[in-house]
Amino acid sequence: MIPGSRTRTVLVCGDETLASSLRAAVEGRSRPLRIASVTSTADCDRPRREQPIDCIVRRSMPDADASAAITPDAPHGATNRRDGTVTVPVIVYPSAEDPELARVSTERTATRYLPESIDTDEHHLLVDAIDDFVARRAREKRHAEERELLEQTSELADVGGWELDAEREALTWTEQTYRLHGVSESFDPTLENAIEFYHPDDRDAVRADVEAALSGDPFDSTYRLFRADGEVRWVRSRGEPIHEDGTIVGVRGAFQDVSQQKGREDVIRRFKRAIEAAGHAIFITERDGTITYVNPAFEDVTGYAPREVIGETPSILKSGEMNKEYYRTLWSTVLSGEVWSEPIVNERKSGEHYHASETIAPIMGDDGVEGFVAIQTDITELIHTKERLETFEEIVLRLDDPIMLQQTDGTFEVVNDAVAEYAGIPKSELVGSDEFDFMDEPTAQTIQQKKARVIEEEQAVTYELSPTFPTKGQRSFVTTRYPHYNEDGEVDGTVAICRDVTDQAEREHQLRVLDRILRHNLYNKMNLILGHAELLEDRTTGQEKRSVQTIQNTGNELVDLADKERRIVDLLTDDSVPRRLGVRPILEEVVSELREEHPDHSISVDCPEAYDVYAIPELSDAIAELLTNAIVHGGEDPDVSVTVRRDGEQVVVTVTDTGPGIPEMEQQAAQGTPDITPLFHGSGLGLQFVYHVAKRSGGSLRFESAEADGSGDERTTEREAAGAVVALQLPTPESARDAAASSRSSDAEVSPPDAT
Repeated sequence: MIPGSRTRTVLVCGDETLASSLRAAVEGRSRPLRIASVTSTADCDRPRREQPIDCIVRRSMPDADASAAITPDAPHGATNRRDGTVTVPVIVYPSAEDPELARVSTERTATRYLPESIDTDEHHLLVDAIDDFVARRAREKRHAEERELLEQTSELADVGGWELDAEREALTWTEQTYRLHGVSESFDPTLENAIEFYHPDDRDAVRADVEAALSGDPFDSTYRLFRADGEVRWVRSRGEPIHEDGTIVGVRGAFQDVSQQKGREDVIRRFKRAIEAAGHAIFITERDGTITYVNPAFEDVTGYAPREVIGETPSILKSGEMNKEYYRTLWSTVLSGEVWSEPIVNERKSGEHYHASETIAPIMGDDGVEGFVAIQTDITELIHTKERLETFEEIVLRLDDPIMLQQTDGTFEVVNDAVAEYAGIPKSELVGSDEFDFMDEPTAQTIQQKKARVIEEEQAVTYELSPTFPTKGQRSFVTTRYPHYNEDGEVDGTVAICRDVTDQAEREHQLRVLDRILRHNLYNKMNLILGHAELLEDRTTGQEKRSVQTIQNTGNELVDLADKERRIVDLLTDDSVPRRLGVRPILEEVVSELREEHPDHSISVDCPEAYDVYAIPELSDAIAELLTNAIVHGGEDPDVSVTVRRDGEQVVVTVTDTGPGIPEMEQQAAQGTPDITPLFHGSGLGLQFVYHVAKRSGGSLRFESAEADGSGDERTTEREAAGAVVALQLPTPESARDAAASSRSSDAEVSPPDAT
């Protein structure tokens, strides 16, 4: 037994077997606890005078108007009922769970519901509940005694006094007041020099309080005081008017240093402001879990307003996702005084489940754990993002295309199975290494340069390389590499997506070879045909001569078509890179050459500003093709004009002529859209070249020309009569920079697959 401690008494009603078990459970404890019992539950409802009862344990709920009570002259208990009695706490301990008892117990003060079915054979939970009630009542009594002692000793506190004589304007201080000001008793206080001790911002308030007291209104205020030694103190000053024969003759008051109290209040105030401003849900509970405080973020996270949860327990947030073992471990941890920190799935007021990172810390008092403070951080979005990332990672890892994340030093951080397959090295060994471990050195050095460029410029780059692997030999890849950013928005590496185009590259190579052979043979054969036609022309007359000339014209057209086809093939297979180009210098050069070649034709230019575009160098040939086409196919005396205008993020170069217009089939052929049928008779290779220049530059080609009547025949329309209009739309350098991260990036060193 602890010396000087009173034995606490627990009364068990109507169950001697339970009383005996409790006696065995508390035997040998350091904290004295006496288990008494009565055979009838009716005896529990009668006031007990012979001894103080600290807690009652019973199987059923007492009547609402017959609460167990003791008289105020009993030696123990904290009075909390207006009739002068003290309510004894009751633990309702039914053998099995009873929802009705549970509900009623929440409506009663000092009543706790605890079914025996969830307790251990040794009644551990019941003993803990008894200890909690007994300790709480002891604290209540001690606090009451402390308050009474404080009231008794306040008169002996270090409080200074002062008095102001209104008629003589004389101010008198007590010894303690001199000490609180930090001056000796030789100091002669007056109302004005006394006010000078206060903070400048408080002096008007001091004067107003004194004047109010002289008018009959007492005051009780707190000010900042500068002591004589310069130290700043918070002081509380109280003043009461002095009455003589119904007249106010002065003011008398008390003066006390409250700096420590003020400091504590400021700390508490700042602490409360910090909690209420926190973005995390914070709530405080008693030892039994009853919620006593929630901050504003609690409502933001859970949907419950403070009035809806204060007095409840955190079980209001249960989602059903956590098992009993989770909560058993939680309570075991915090009741032992340890901090609990684990994720949890809770339920909002709306019924929506949310993930939270929860930390619960015990609030320790003299008698152990008095309550708990819990902090919840809503991590629902983080969990969902993680799940999406895991799904994305699973997809990436299973793709046949090599995909990798590399740090700024070039070492692999994440690789998928395809990278490991090409490298011939397990993924676990690839992490931390780089391309030099499995690739030929020249290619690895080139890749290293590409990575450095992406990191430096923070823009995507597309390139084609043909590295040699130990197990797969030489393969061709088109790779797009992007900058990778960390949570702070800083580049911390690169992400590369590689496409094996070895078979495609081989087919393209074979087609280019075949194209060169066909063109070579075509040129040779056509030169032979044209040579013989020239001989025949000198030896024929009449219709025969005209036939020979037709052969010559057709042959020359075929040679011209072959030249245009070569230009298109070269365009589609070369490495032209878009760049900033000035439209006006290109027009001046092209128009000057065409005027020399066609001096009898009119070409007008309207380019009011020095427009820049982002296009491949073949733009000059494309504009020349449009103007030449307008001159050649514009009729006997065409008027050809070219205008340049800015349209939003594009520059539009428009070529107009007064000829018959461009047939719809030619337009389709130029854009590569028609199916080749026996009825098709358009070539449009020159316009196809222009179309591909526009596309490779990130622009487009638009026609305004012939319309068809649906019969398959081209018919002249009003639009045709007005001539053909062809608009070449090209991006500005600024718009191209905005699209740098797309597949048609300004950094691409080869055309994306869809451009070829």
